Amino acid sequence: MHIDIAPETERLVREEINSGHFRSADELIQAGVQALREKGGPSSGLATEPSGAKNLFELFSPVRGLLTDSEIGEYFSRDSSPGRAVDLG
Repeated sequence: MHIDIAPETERLVREEINSGHFRSADELIQAGVQALREKGGPSSGLATEPSGAKNLFELFSPVRGLLTDSEIGEYFSRDSSPGRAVDLG
């Protein structure tokens, strides 16, 4: 089987293998599929079930740590201008 993945995904896979968490891409994929099955599959995702979170910190805890600070800055940069144009005419 041939699988096409994005360069960013390939980087993440290589990081996991290099860190020693997994011995191969195959092992990583097997662990991911098993985790998905244990969780109940894609139908039990965040968008379809109430989270039960009491605050934003708890709500976003499943995704905490998935991106580095530099990746967050790159993908989610802020507009440095807090103002916006207003037509008073």
